[in-house]
Amino acid sequence: MGSNNNDDNDDTHNTTTSSMTKELEPPSDTNMTNKVEPSGYKTKISIQESTFKAKQLFLDKISLVSTILSRSEKATVERTTQHSLLDNDEFDGEDDEITLQSDLTRPGRKICVVTTATIPWFTGTAVNPLLRAAYLHQMARNIMIHRRTTDTTLNSTLTEEQYDEHHHEQSHHPVTLMIPWLELETDRQELYGNTYNFTSPNDQEEYIRKWLREEASMPQEADPDTGIKIVFYNARFHPGLKSIFAMGDMLSLIPDEDADVVILEEPEHLNWYRAPGKGWTQKFRFVIGIIHTNYVEYVSGHYSGLWTAPATKIMSSAMIRAYCHVVIKLSDTLQTFAEEKERTVNVHGVRDEFLQEGIRRASMYQQVDEHLNADNDEPMMILDRMKDMCASQKQNDTMSITDINSEAESQVYFIGKILWAKGLDIMLDLESYYRQCTGNFFAIDIYGSGPEEKEIRRAFHGRSFTSEVSRTSTSSTTQMIKKQQQRHSQLNSTSNDMDDNEEMITEEKKTTTFSMHVAKLSRPLKNVKESLDDLELPKSFHELRRNPIPAKFKGRVDHASVKNPKIFVNPSVSEVLCTTTAEALAMNKFVIIPVHPSNTFFLQFDNCLAYRNKFEFVANLHWALSREPYPLSPEQRRLLTWEDATERLVKAVAITRREAKERHKLGTSKLDDRIAWFHNQLGDGYKGDFVRKVLGAGPASDQYAYLSKQKQEDSSDEDVLSTKFVKSSFTEAIRETLANAFPSWALAQAESES
Repeated sequence: MGSNNNDDNDDTHNTTTSSMTKELEPPSDTNMTNKVEPSGYKTKISIQESTFKAKQLFLDKISLVSTILSRSEKATVERTTQHSLLDNDEFDGEDDEITLQSDLTRPGRKICVVTTATIPWFTGTAVNPLLRAAYLHQMARNIMIHRRTTDTTLNSTLTEEQYDEHHHEQSHHPVTLMIPWLELETDRQELYGNTYNFTSPNDQEEYIRKWLREEASMPQEADPDTGIKIVFYNARFHPGLKSIFAMGDMLSLIPDEDADVVILEEPEHLNWYRAPGKGWTQKFRFVIGIIHTNYVEYVSGHYSGLWTAPATKIMSSAMIRAYCHVVIKLSDTLQTFAEEKERTVNVHGVRDEFLQEGIRRASMYQQVDEHLNADNDEPMMILDRMKDMCASQKQNDTMSITDINSEAESQVYFIGKILWAKGLDIMLDLESYYRQCTGNFFAIDIYGSGPEEKEIRRAFHGRSFTSEVSRTSTSSTTQMIKKQQQRHSQLNSTSNDMDDNEEMITEEKKTTTFSMHVAKLSRPLKNVKESLDDLELPKSFHELRRNPIPAKFKGRVDHASVKNPKIFVNPSVSEVLCTTTAEALAMNKFVIIPVHPSNTFFLQFDNCLAYRNKFEFVANLHWALSREPYPLSPEQRRLLTWEDATERLVKAVAITRREAKERHKLGTSKLDDRIAWFHNQLGDGYKGDFVRKVLGAGPASDQYAYLSKQKQEDSSDEDVLSTKFVKSSFTEAIRETLANAFPSWALAQAESES
């Protein structure tokens, strides 16, 4: 579309215009001097001349418009263009060398991590970015320490304290974490509950640093002076999408001197409804996108999935292509966004607390194995354990809900959000097939909470759950009626002892007996009405089961506190990469998961028991129940650490000169620029607010109105400050001094004010 040489465009348009002008020129007058002009010939010539002039004027205007559009488009691209992966002086060099722009190991780099959620909403997009920022800060610190040991100049001139001070000044807060601050109190209560009553971003920042210091054991990174820098951006919670969206211009919160590298956790989510303004690739020299969620799979589960899934796929691809230099896919279960930019690698780790628990469990298993080998009776113990398991399963088959809730922890568990999308419907099918093969369900503890917990609980417990609730409500009603009868009987006995007012007592007794019968009738009717109001029809056939599954719902807990169960079952196939699976492996537990692209990373571990069908699931579970997990090798333990995950991230985002040159030849950066420009134009102005409403942004729709209101508030603040300055005592003193020194100036000021 646009050309790089405006002069060439002008020459081309002039040549085209002149050639067309020659074709439209009227016959020469010299060829007609000796000819007799027919009648009306002059009128015809005048019409041709006027027509020719009109066409020439039209062509000149078209040429002018074309030139203006060409220059305008070039200027637009220059304004919206992203930073080049290779500077002009970088094209000369070895092809295998890493470009300076993509090298995260260079000293002095500033890294900003932007995410869509934060704790205490303990989701993957809240915990993982926080830990990533902390370990990137640790990496930057280690790089500076290494530089200190190798830099002989600094070693010879600075002491250790002076070097730390120099490092603090040169790279103060090398890592910044940008997280949402929910402006509305109702949003905070819905996500965080009444337990975390944050009244300001400072309160929430203190909680985050405390969690990082105590739970993640990273006190240096949690320190507000020397650790990571935390920046909040205003946001709103979308109840329909169960997601947080930014309000206002996030990029303006980062100073230009700190705009070096940015990691966008969920870049598609961050940009769908973003406020109009400068793009990420314009602001930052290098932009990395990490995809956490399979939104295509997510929206496919909704009633409008057939329509929204293709639209979500296209929009996500456009946002990632427009605003990222490199895209990290945690697994191949995700769609293709921008093929030349993509890498598939797991860049997540687990907290050290899980690894320490794994070491503890491994030592315990080793002691048990030594004892078994000494007594030489391991097969008998395994058979006894299987018999006990079968006996407990038969007992569980006739359990009531009360018995299930009071039973000790089982060996099998699941932890995650209580949603059907997390594979709990598949879990029910696996329970049924396990019963077909073994004659019993397998007991399972389910940890977590979610909006569908009530119906999922009913699906596991079946009719027994409903009858148990009915029995509870009926027994409470019966107890109330009995208490009422006892109270009335006491009144009757008391009245019989009173001999002086026998007739009055008789009437009162009749009235009391009548009121008692009314109370007996009214209370059950009231309870029936309340029961009908609370009645919910079954939402799945699982709720109609006769035999309850021995499943205990234990609420939301930290996974690190679930120490006793040894088998983690996760049948979900909607995840991109399940963090809880990695945590269970780190704790030296068996994990039973389906063979699926989202689980490819975990298949290399000895304790991962993958299945392709229901029969293999039953075989794996039966095998795991009678054995203990293998201790993790040092290499496998290293794979689960955040240190190794950070190293994988650094290697994955590195772009060689060869790759940068190939991208330059493809010319896709121009397409990326145009997508970013179109997205910004589409979302600008009040029309952009309307478009966002149509696309389902909900509370995040009015971005332009939000920005306009912020600008008005800023200008009003400036007016207030100027008014205060004019009326200040300092200004009055200056005015009096000038009036005394220059009486004529004071007279002119008085006249102007009057």
